[in-house]
Amino acid sequence: MRIETDSPITLEFLKRALLVPPELEDRRKFVRGICTDSRALKKGDLFIGIKGEHYDGSDFIPEIKKAALFTVGSEGSEADLCVKDTTAALLTLTNAYKKLLPIKKTVAITGSVGKTTTKELTRSILQHKFRTHATVGNFNNEIGVPFTVLSSPKNTEILVIEVGMNHSGEIKRISQCTEPDIAVITKIGNAHIGNLGSREKIAEAKLEILCGMKDKQIILPYGEPLLTSAVKNYTSVSCENTDADICFLKSNIDDDIFYLNRAHNNLCELYLPELNIANFHTADCLAFALAIALDFGMSENDIKDALAKTDLSRFSKLITIGELRILNDSYNSSPDAVISALDSLKQKKCKKSALIGDMLELGEFSENMHFEIGVHAAKSSLENLYLIGEYSKIVLEGAISAGFDANKVFVNENTNAPEITAADIRTHSSDELILFKASRKIGLERIIDILKKAEK
Repeated sequence: MRIETDSPITLEFLKRALLVPPELEDRRKFVRGICTDSRALKKGDLFIGIKGEHYDGSDFIPEIKKAALFTVGSEGSEADLCVKDTTAALLTLTNAYKKLLPIKKTVAITGSVGKTTTKELTRSILQHKFRTHATVGNFNNEIGVPFTVLSSPKNTEILVIEVGMNHSGEIKRISQCTEPDIAVITKIGNAHIGNLGSREKIAEAKLEILCGMKDKQIILPYGEPLLTSAVKNYTSVSCENTDADICFLKSNIDDDIFYLNRAHNNLCELYLPELNIANFHTADCLAFALAIALDFGMSENDIKDALAKTDLSRFSKLITIGELRILNDSYNSSPDAVISALDSLKQKKCKKSALIGDMLELGEFSENMHFEIGVHAAKSSLENLYLIGEYSKIVLEGAISAGFDANKVFVNENTNAPEITAADIRTHSSDELILFKASRKIGLERIIDILKKAEK
């Protein structure tokens, strides 16, 4: 990965940030490019050798040292500066650089589901009134977040960062690096439960977002005791319960009308027809984004104008292939995300089926949770159920135990043979809406590609 800062910074600044005594000539040496991939390095860059699962970037320093202005590497490497933890060095540099920018507020968004969509909606709304910079894609880890900050335009007023995690301690380091003013936790689910062991531990890890905050200004989902019991002052958000501080409700009369309420008072009525074709959790994510907008003092007219310029249909993952319509939500998966997707699918007034692949990182909970997904799928008014992956037969067992017709379940345990599942879909489904949901590594997009080629 490589980025360029909007304004060059001196080698003196870099060294001071990393607690290295500068030399006099360092004031006249400038760097703009910051790189962690030796293949992407350009002459005059700062190179930081990040240690990953499969390689140590510091090992490449000898071959790029002449081109780099300055190198930071692991202890024992040939870097200009050797440190115990190169990722920590990147986070430290990022914190120092952020203080050079005219940033008024930093928003940090984490949670088990909906981080990226919430971040994108927040960016879209806030940029109507503020010069806003946000995480690109889902670069939300200890490397991606620093690169988001370091690539901020020099006139950035609002910084919106997405914060992910796999293990405890990661969010703490990101929070201390970015020092958020406002934090959002969208949901506590079961993602990464295999690494952390329980929902309680997941909540503790998400609450690490508070570690770098001076004023604990936090926005939480309504009715989540694992979060609300740990935080004294917070703003609660809901798309269902009117007791929440911020409530975003669909009209009972017109599906295209939504109401934004604050503390039981109707703030405004919003006409949002595109929200009905967006992904299943988009309304929840929009509720959090609107809560942030209100916190920033945006008026009813500001919000309406911003939403008028926001293309909510881009959050729809609908793909049409002949008579089939596919809800492609295959980017990632967790038990909560699958259940929410199935619940949303059930509300669709059409024939519908689902393709469900393995959910990963569940550890010792894998079998029980895949079984429960099968049970829930059986209650979701599906025509057919397609399963792919190692845990397919366990999902099948769950579905059959809840009364689903075994003749309408099609199992493919071999993720290396997506053509089997594609053939099953072509044989048994037509004029249907099919939900595609699995962890990213299952590669459901391969099935979509096969279906598209078969249709030509």
